[in-house]
Order: sequence, then C-alpha cells, then structure tokens
Amino acid sequence: MNWIQIYNRLFELINIQGDTYFGGTRFLNTIREVNYNVPSYNNYIEQRRAENKSTSRRDYYFDLIMEQPENERVQIINSIIDSIGHLEPERTASIRNLIEPVNQLQVPQAEIPNNLWNADRLIDYLERMDTAINEGNYELALTLAYTCLEGFYKSFIREKIPAQINLNELTPMAVQIRNYLRNELDANNIEYPEQVIILISTVTNAVANARNNFSDSHSGNRAEKWVAIYIRDNVNSIVKMILNFI
Repeated sequence: MNWIQIYNRLFELINIQGDTYFGGTRFLNTIREVNYNVPSYNNYIEQRRAENKSTSRRDYYFDLIMEQPENERVQIINSIIDSIGHLEPERTASIRNLIEPVNQLQVPQAEIPNNLWNADRLIDYLERMDTAINEGNYELALTLAYTCLEGFYKSFIREKIPAQINLNELTPMAVQIRNYLRNELDANNIEYPEQVIILISTVTNAVANARNNFSDSHSGNRAEKWVAIYIRDNVNSIVKMILNFI
C-alpha cells in the first residue's frame, strides 16, 4: 500500500482551516483511539524537540501514523475520513479507495474500533464547540454538533443495530436508537420517563434544523450565540445518556 500517497491526500484535507482541520490535539486524540500509549500533545512535542525531530505538523503526523502497525494505520485513516466524509465526500472516497483492499481483508468486527465512541471523544467535540463559540463562529459550533451526533449515532448503530447500518440521515438514525433504548428498557422491566427517550429524536431534529438553517454550507444565515450554546449543551446531554447503553 502506498502510504505516502494516502498520507499526502489526507493531509491536504486536514490542513485546511475549517471543519476538516485537525490540529495537534485532535490528531493525537485520534491516534490514541487505537494506541493508548501516545502522550499528550505538549509531552509529545517536547519529546520530539529533545530528539531533534521536526515539530512540523506534516512531519510528525506522518511519523505518528507510520509508527503504528498497518492494520491500526487503516483504523486511524478510517476514523479521520469517517468524521469528515460528509464535508468532502469525493476526496475522502478517493482515500478510502486506496485502503479498501485492506478493509476487505478485515473481519466485520475489525471495523468497530474505527468509530467507537467514549467520553474522551465527546469531550474533544465539546471543546471544539466551545472554542468555536468563544471565537464567535456559531455556525461552526452547529456543524460540529451535527457531526458529533452523526458520528456517534453511526457508531452506536454499527454496534447495536447492525440491520440499520445503511442509514445515513440523522433523524432516522435517532428514531432507531430511540426505539432500541425503549425496547431494552422494557425488556429489562426498567421504569423510565417516556419524555427522556422522546428527547433523543426531538433534540436531534433541533440540531439538524439548526445546522441546515444556519450553516455556511447551506443558507449562509448568521446563527446566534444562544442557539449554539443551547445545541451544544443538548448534544452533550444526549450523547452522555446514550453512552450508558454501550
């Protein structure tokens, strides 16, 4: 596999300022999904300086990827392009095609780690939303909220509701997850407030509508701060609740 070509195509995408951008912390967090031994951003950069290695993003991103076994490199690339694929479908598809032969050799279970979600990944999205809000980029915060739910829902469905794996729209995915949780609770005779389960689809609709109304990639309208903060907090609550069922 031509990892130089794969990496060059990938770096072109994640080096663009905007929704596809991967800063050092975000990139290291993605590597850490498959290798928990990767240090924090500051420690890693200091380590490279002590070893007289380049601290250029292009250089150390490549080194980090190539230091991993090939199957883990594939997981890392998949994780990145899964998170930005809806923003650059053609360019991410070209990258995916370069690693597809390896993907085909993996058993189905091997795909699950590519999109596993946990509290750390949620925190990463929340921090990026907070940064966007603090910078007054409320449209970006809404897009990140949408992307957060999209990635999490796909991960949950892949693991828990594989029969619905072909769903791509946010609202239908939310309905399937809502119904799954309801069935799980009923099957275990657990009492719960129905309104809490209904909120999954309600909040999802709010996120989708907010993103579609205000995103620069759609109408170009200007979102307001209170909308971005409200959506951010609701996404946090929904994901944290559903994480209990993984």
